[in-house]
Amino acid sequence: MRSSFGPRAAAANRPRLWAIGGGKGGVGKSVVASNLAVRMAQLGHRVVIVDGDLGGANLDTLLGCERPTHTLAQFFDRSVEQLAELAAPTELPNLSLIAGDNESLGAANPAHAQKLKLIRHLRALPCDLVIVDLGAGTSFNTLDLYLAADLGIVVTTPEPTALQNCFAFIKTAALRDLEQRTGVQRRGNEEGALGRIGSEGPEARAALGRMASLVVNRAQPAEARRVGNMLNDLAGRFLRGQVCLRGSIHDDPAIVRSIRLRRPLSLAEPGATAALDIEALAHELWNGGAVAPATRTGFNEEVDHDGLRLHVQTEDLGGQQGAVRTQIFLADGSVQFTRRTPYVDAFFARLSVSPTDRMRFHHAAIVRALRGGRIELMRKSA
Repeated sequence: MRSSFGPRAAAANRPRLWAIGGGKGGVGKSVVASNLAVRMAQLGHRVVIVDGDLGGANLDTLLGCERPTHTLAQFFDRSVEQLAELAAPTELPNLSLIAGDNESLGAANPAHAQKLKLIRHLRALPCDLVIVDLGAGTSFNTLDLYLAADLGIVVTTPEPTALQNCFAFIKTAALRDLEQRTGVQRRGNEEGALGRIGSEGPEARAALGRMASLVVNRAQPAEARRVGNMLNDLAGRFLRGQVCLRGSIHDDPAIVRSIRLRRPLSLAEPGATAALDIEALAHELWNGGAVAPATRTGFNEEVDHDGLRLHVQTEDLGGQQGAVRTQIFLADGSVQFTRRTPYVDAFFARLSVSPTDRMRFHHAAIVRALRGGRIELMRKSA
């Protein structure tokens, strides 16, 4: 059974849909969402940002907008039939805001049919990119909007409690996806549910094979890489999935100043360190963040080696090719190394038949060899 909320590859005639979530309040999720939306609009994309924090909306404040007279509450009570009618202009020509609602309890808990309608209308908005700023936590409303997106982005900080809640969000989203795809409710504890993945078919495995895009806020790049590696390792071991670090944002006092001014950072202080981080993140998510449908899985990792930033990518070629391939790329996209190993190779002899296990084993072996200096790259400069 396919999930009603399942992600779909972005079509040419509809906008990309990004959902930004996180397991804990106070990590800067809405600040990241609002500043990403502003920067994408400045780059020439038509952007609609949606305050999906149902019951706790605040994007109008962060964007410096007047409080909108129409919010998602009107869409849910059907006084407004088309979601696009709620898109209010901002001071940036390419950016519109669909405001959330702070007062209506009904808006904080839409019915299943209302949620499906919202997702359909999000996918039909007349723009290039829709960014949904989700509420913190793991309510079904939050998880279902996250799972419906083309790209799920999780924001955390390096603090231990934030990391714990971040992984809980990723894990709970995977379990929710599993339930929706298979039509089977959780039986017993979470560990038992995760342990049944291998026996419940490809839809179940796809639910946990999805990738979460990670943004580490208030962190130095080295610290963010450590966080990303740790969460990716946990996701691989317990969820058979991936966490891909997309970027980090420095702990910059300019952010606090911009919030007090009710003005987005890239407008208030465009030269600030955090503003440059946001710009880099915007480019990364737009150019490299279009994640394939969850039925296609792979492993991606950034490795610093010999003064170079390398990207290691492993994919299951499947079909008649019957092989796993790992490639190493330079920052300019040039291929430096390729290793293709057939399924029948002795390299995989001691593994189960799980495609994810094959990819993980192959990927880890190549990364170890690279870090150990046992792989010779084609060239040493980009």
